[in-house]
Amino acid sequence: MEEPVKAIFTECIQTQIASADLLQEPLLNAGELLVDSLLRGQKVYCCGESMAHASARHFSHIMLTGLQFDRPPFPVNALHADFGANEHEAIFAQQISAVGQPNDLLIVLSAGARAPRVSRAMEAALSRGMLIIALTNDADQDVAGLLGPDDVEIRIPSRNAARVSEHLLQLVNMLCSLAEQQIFPQEDDA
Repeated sequence: MEEPVKAIFTECIQTQIASADLLQEPLLNAGELLVDSLLRGQKVYCCGESMAHASARHFSHIMLTGLQFDRPPFPVNALHADFGANEHEAIFAQQISAVGQPNDLLIVLSAGARAPRVSRAMEAALSRGMLIIALTNDADQDVAGLLGPDDVEIRIPSRNAARVSEHLLQLVNMLCSLAEQQIFPQEDDA
């Protein structure tokens, strides 16, 4: 019975090692884009499809409340969806069309191969002149193709939905941490 558990841990570790090598530069670029957007007073929106939706909501929460220390809230809003049977594909896109402004930032999270709601949100963001940070995976077929030259993709080196979900949570924590460190550097000295 121990072998399946050890195999899961081994896969987690291997994905971590691959991510440490591959994701440093895109993570730093995403952090710079996030901080620049916040410092310019732009709004930040985030959304995720199915399992990634929880990580998007977590990101919004920690950006509002703080991750490592008490600080003023950052203006980050998770787009709403309940993913019920009647939830339509354009739910995120409608929200972006209603509130998104040029140079605002949309952060999208994709844990699977298909992300139609997220893709539609990206299309709406592009039509409004917004910038995009996309957290994707090796199975992604929708999101990566919609990115422009000023957008940033952080592609998790895995197709396993469980490993991708673990990394999405870790990456949003890292983005928040980078933003806090850059905007409030004095807190690192405390």
